[in-house]
Amino acid sequence: MKTRAFHIILASILAFASAHSAETLSVVPDSAQALGTVGGRFANLHDASAVRVSPANILQIKEPEVLLNLAVWNGDIRLDSTTSGSVKMSQSWIYPGSIYAVLPVVPDKLAFGFGISTPFGLGSYFPKDMPFGPGVGAGLRHNLPFEAKLLAVDFTPALAFRVTDTLTMAAGLDIVYSQLTFGRIYPWVVWGGGDPDGEIQLKGDGWGIGGYLGANWEFAPGHRLAFIGRLPIKISYSGHTETVGMPSGNPGLTGAGATSTSRFGSEMTFPGSIAIGYGVDLTERLTLGFDFQWSDNSSHDDIPLDLGNNQALLFGQSAAALGWKDSIDLGFGASYKLDKAWQLRCGYLFSENSQPETNYLPSAAAYDRHVFGVGVGWRGKTRNVDLAYAFVYNPIRTIGSAATPAFNGNYKHQWHVFSLSVTQRF
Repeated sequence: MKTRAFHIILASILAFASAHSAETLSVVPDSAQALGTVGGRFANLHDASAVRVSPANILQIKEPEVLLNLAVWNGDIRLDSTTSGSVKMSQSWIYPGSIYAVLPVVPDKLAFGFGISTPFGLGSYFPKDMPFGPGVGAGLRHNLPFEAKLLAVDFTPALAFRVTDTLTMAAGLDIVYSQLTFGRIYPWVVWGGGDPDGEIQLKGDGWGIGGYLGANWEFAPGHRLAFIGRLPIKISYSGHTETVGMPSGNPGLTGAGATSTSRFGSEMTFPGSIAIGYGVDLTERLTLGFDFQWSDNSSHDDIPLDLGNNQALLFGQSAAALGWKDSIDLGFGASYKLDKAWQLRCGYLFSENSQPETNYLPSAAAYDRHVFGVGVGWRGKTRNVDLAYAFVYNPIRTIGSAATPAFNGNYKHQWHVFSLSVTQRF
C-alpha cells in the first residue's frame, strides 16, 4: 500500500516536467501574425515577436515599435478512465499575454530587441470530488492533481546585425523565472488510522538562463532560409510543502520525522531546439513558409524530489526516471496581401508526441498534435492590428498500459485559441 502511495505522489509531481514536451500550451505562437501562419513563420515573421521566435528577422523592422499580444484559450479536456470513471477539466479558460519591443540602432544594420513572454507553461484544474477507484489510492481522486500549474516567464534581450547584403545574424538570452504550484488529494489512510483523505501541496520557484542564435539568408531574390538554435534551460526550484489532514500522533509518520510543513526542491530542464524555416515570395502578394523544428525533450533523465522532513511520504525515493523522447514539428503557412493595408493568413503545424504510454500523465497530456490557424492583419501609418484563431486538435488517444492504472482510458484534448496583437510604431 505504501508503494502505491509513492506512485500516487510521484505521478502527480511529474506532471510539471511534461509541460514542455513537444509543443504543449504556451509554445504555440503568441502573436496573431505568427499564429495565423503557425507552421511557416520562421523565415517570414516581421513583427516584434521575432525577437524570440526568429531574432535575425528584427533587422527588417525600420522604425522603433512595441508589440502587445493578448490571447484567450478555451480547452475541452476530458478523461474517460477504464477503471475510475470520467473527469473533465474544471477551469477551461486561460488568458496569456506578452510584450515585445524593437529598436533599430542603425537602420538595416543593427537592431536591439527585448521581449517578455510565457513560452512554456501548464495549467490544469480538476474538481476535488473526482471519482474513487477500486481500492485505496487506485482512482482518479487519489492520482490526478486537482491543480497543476507551471509558469515560466522569459525575459528575452536580443541583438541582430547585418553580415552581408544577404545574410543577417542575431544572438539573444533566455532569462527565465519559473514558478510551480501543485495540489492533490492524499489518502492518509495508507499510513494507518487518521482521516482517510487530506491534501498535499507543493510550491516552488527558481531562475534559469539560456541562449539562442539566429540567422536569415536570402540566397536568391524572394527566397529566404532562417535558422534558430536554442540552448536548454535548467531551473532549480525551491519552496515549501504543506499538508492538510496529516494524522497527528501516527507512529509511522512521527518516527519518520514528517511534519505539516517542510521544504520542497526539484530541478527541471526546458529543452533546447534547432529550427529551420524556408520562405518564398511567389508573387508580390503571396508568400509561403515551411518550418521544421527538432526539440530535445529527452534533455533530462530524471527529476529529483526533495520534500525535506516529508521525504518519508516518498518512501525512500529521491528521484524519478522519465523516458521521454525527442520530437519534431513540421508545418507550413501562407499570407496574401489584399492591398497595402490588409493581409490574410493561414497555416498548419504538426507536433510529434514525446510522452510514452507507460509514463502518461493526464495533467500534461501529450499527443500527435495538429494546429490549424487563420488570421487577418491591418497596417496603418503608425499602428498595426492583427487577429488570429487557431484550433489545436489532438486525436483521441487511448492509453492501455500506463504505470498508474487509473490513467488508462480515452483522452480528449482540444483547444480554441484567439489572439489579438497591436503594434505601435514611433
